[in-house]
Amino acid sequence: MTDIADILPYISLAFLFIVGLGIGASTTVDDFKVSFAKPKAVSIGFLSQYLFMPVTSFILASAFQVRTEIAVGIVLIGCSPGGSTSNLFSYWSNGDVALSVTMSFLSTMAAFALMPFWIWVFVKKALKSDVKIDWATLIVSLLLIVFPTCIGLAIRKYNTQRKIAGKFIWKWVEILSSMLGVIFLTASVAGAIVSYQDFFQEAGYSIWITAVIMQPIGCSFGYIVSKLLGMSPKETRTISLETGIQNFSIALAVVQLSFAADEEAQKYALMFPACYGFLYLFWSAILVVFFKYYLAPRDYKGLDNDEEELSSSQKVEFPIALGNDEEEGEEATKKELETGP
Repeated sequence: MTDIADILPYISLAFLFIVGLGIGASTTVDDFKVSFAKPKAVSIGFLSQYLFMPVTSFILASAFQVRTEIAVGIVLIGCSPGGSTSNLFSYWSNGDVALSVTMSFLSTMAAFALMPFWIWVFVKKALKSDVKIDWATLIVSLLLIVFPTCIGLAIRKYNTQRKIAGKFIWKWVEILSSMLGVIFLTASVAGAIVSYQDFFQEAGYSIWITAVIMQPIGCSFGYIVSKLLGMSPKETRTISLETGIQNFSIALAVVQLSFAADEEAQKYALMFPACYGFLYLFWSAILVVFFKYYLAPRDYKGLDNDEEELSSSQKVEFPIALGNDEEEGEEATKKELETGP
């Protein structure tokens, strides 16, 4: 590995902080209220994220009979909370952005208890691994999403008058966080490619097959289950993305620091997160294009004009990606609350 590998965990942690800040600034308390008025959708997404994905990761690791260190990396990805970028992907896919933000926040909060639980069940008990997980890094990684999200929410709530260059401060936080988030995510993936290029060559077919199918399996499960349980097309796309997209930055940082004393074990434990991260943007781009240009145009097919107009009125704006004036964004939120979820 190159020297770049030594700073990758810190790049990943910086990415988590920046994106968390952007999520908070792009969200209002009313957005959470709208989403919690849909407990069925939130519950389906939560169970898909924290029951189906961890179990699936362990089944895949067991089916291919990979060595213990590699299995640890697979399980860590499987029990990680939803990726923060899923909120932006949900917007691009014409999904329910308020629901996406709520699910990302809830999965991150739940990760404080459920990540250690699944690691104990699968890594310690099932795999009988004696690896010492760097719990401090895990907790810090999660806090670096929760704290800045709360800060962003506070900025959005209390910044109602002060503007800079015609834009509210929270708007600038959104814009800068979005830009820096993309930069840090790109740097993480590029750094992983440069640092772990040997891994890509040495990773066997079992690792690559698992890395290729994990995200599509998760997204497909979330989509099919939510569809069968009667969720709307927007909610179905959102739950699909939230289920399949895992926050590999957390797994990367935890593995890097947990195996710091054993370079050989670290090498194998990092193989899957590195391969998964390499394919992450590829699969996400395909899913966004498929959802946006194939499924989304069919949302209101067969509805009469009044139903279509009502459904269109329930859209939630996503300020990071839109160029609307702030006052228009606030009016859209008020309209959403008045019409109901």
